[in-house]
Amino acid sequence: MALASALPGAGPAGAVAAEPFGIEVRFLGAPLGAAPRSAVNEAARRVSALIASPFEPVRVDVPAGECDRGLPALRGRLTRLVVFVRVKRLDDDLYATGMPCDLHDGSFLPIYGVVDLNSAGLSDLPRTDVLDTMIHEFLHVLGVGTLWERDARVSVSGEQDDRVFLKRQGKTTLYVAPRAVAAFRALGGRGAGIPLDPDLGHWAGGAVCSEVLSGSSGAYTGRLNPVSPLTLGALEDLGYRVQAGRAAPFRLPVGACPVQADPPAVPAGGFASCAAARAAGAALPLRRGQPGYRPELDGDGDGLACER
Repeated sequence: MALASALPGAGPAGAVAAEPFGIEVRFLGAPLGAAPRSAVNEAARRVSALIASPFEPVRVDVPAGECDRGLPALRGRLTRLVVFVRVKRLDDDLYATGMPCDLHDGSFLPIYGVVDLNSAGLSDLPRTDVLDTMIHEFLHVLGVGTLWERDARVSVSGEQDDRVFLKRQGKTTLYVAPRAVAAFRALGGRGAGIPLDPDLGHWAGGAVCSEVLSGSSGAYTGRLNPVSPLTLGALEDLGYRVQAGRAAPFRLPVGACPVQADPPAVPAGGFASCAAARAAGAALPLRRGQPGYRPELDGDGDGLACER
C-alpha cells in the first residue's frame, strides 16, 4: 500500500498559495533521442500551463512496482505531479499509454503517473507527432479519460469518490459531468451528454473528429490536435481550475469528419509497425482489409490495428 500524507498547511486542491502547477518528468527505460526528449518536456510544459490550481504538496513513500511493474520507488516530498516516462517495447498495436497512479485524499487528483512510449519505430516519428501524442497521454495522467469510472477514483487512504461522470444510453455511453457538457452545448452539441468511444476513455471520434482526446485523433498527423473547451471542461469536472483562455479554436464537425488530403504511401506487405504507420500519416486505427493493415499489428484480433 502506498503511503502519502499532505504537508502542513496543505488543503484541498486549489487551496494552497504555492508554485504554479507543474509536471516533473522522470525518464526510464531505453535511451530517448534529443528531439523526442525535447518534445516530451515541451508537452509537459504545455499541459501544465492548462492548469490554474497548484499541485497539493504531499509526502510519499511508494514502494517499487506499486503502481506498475518496473516503476522505481517514490519517496519524499512532492510539489509537482511526477510522471515516469518509460521507453519500452509495447505490443505492436500500441504506440503509447498513460495513466495516473495514487490519488490525493479529498480531491481525488493524481499524485504521480506513468506514460509508456513504444520504442519500436519511435525514432521514425516527427517531433510534432511525438509532442501531440505526449499531450494526449499527459492529459490521461491528469485523469481525463482514466478517472471517469468510479472504481478508478480511490485515494491513497482507500476513500472512494462517488461523483458520476458516465451514463449508459442504449448502446452508447455518454459523458455527463457538467463542465464538459456545458462546453459541448456551447459548441452546438445536443443530447444528454458527450458520446464516448467504446473504451470509455476518449470522446467519440465521429462526434469530435480531431480533438486531442478523440478516439480518432491518431488519424490526424503532422500537426497538434486541438485541446478544446471539452477537454478543459473535463479537467474542471475532475476538480482542477483551468486557464480557459488556453483552449484551442475548435468547432464540432458538421457531417463526416474531414480526412487528410494526401493518402499515405503504403509499403508492400503493410506497415512494419504502428509508429511507421503514424509517421506515414495513415488514418489510425488500420482496419482489416485496409491498405497497410497487418495481423501482426492487431494484438487482440478485433480487426483494428494500431489502436491508441
